[in-house]
Amino acid sequence: MIFCPKCKRRIYLECEYGYGPVTPCSILLGSEKIGEVVVNDKNQYRLDINGKQTLLKKTYLEALEEATVIIRKMLNPKYLEQKDDLFEMKSKGGFLSFYGDPFGRPGDNFHEVTDCSFHDCLLEILFREGERLIIVGPEGIVNKKHELIIQKAQIIKWSWIPYGCTEKRVQKISYECQDGKVYKKTSHGEQLLEKKSPYAVVMR
Repeated sequence: MIFCPKCKRRIYLECEYGYGPVTPCSILLGSEKIGEVVVNDKNQYRLDINGKQTLLKKTYLEALEEATVIIRKMLNPKYLEQKDDLFEMKSKGGFLSFYGDPFGRPGDNFHEVTDCSFHDCLLEILFREGERLIIVGPEGIVNKKHELIIQKAQIIKWSWIPYGCTEKRVQKISYECQDGKVYKKTSHGEQLLEKKSPYAVVMR
């Protein structure tokens, strides 16, 4: 479970499924580990952070969500818990571009949406071929049957498995907006992106 050191939001959560999330679940603020969620000998989920232990009322994945709220309040005392906006993806998928930077060529790629969730100011969209789109702090969402537009975002993370690749090697691209500028990060390094579109994400 990873929290952004700048905005103090949870930006990533990954756990294994079976009978429930595997513990211990490490909690990181950026790259620094600040605590973990564990299960004690009484089969109770517990949050251990900054030398303080808090028994959680819920179990499995719900316990991690409960821990998220506690951590956000700790990192940002002004944080007020709010219910997430209901979000139902209307588009079935399409060709993707980020700030006008296309992924592939129009007409060659159709990314079929299989699932989406909107939680804690983080929009996550999953696709048929294992692609994953994470958008932190999305604003100005235009959600139509044949088009999805997100006008602004703090961070965009796009991951995919290259076509024809026999090994499941996930490739990643991220876009981060800082002071009105967009920085694109890949395995080859970071570069200042020349924005060709005012929109953070377009799928159509």
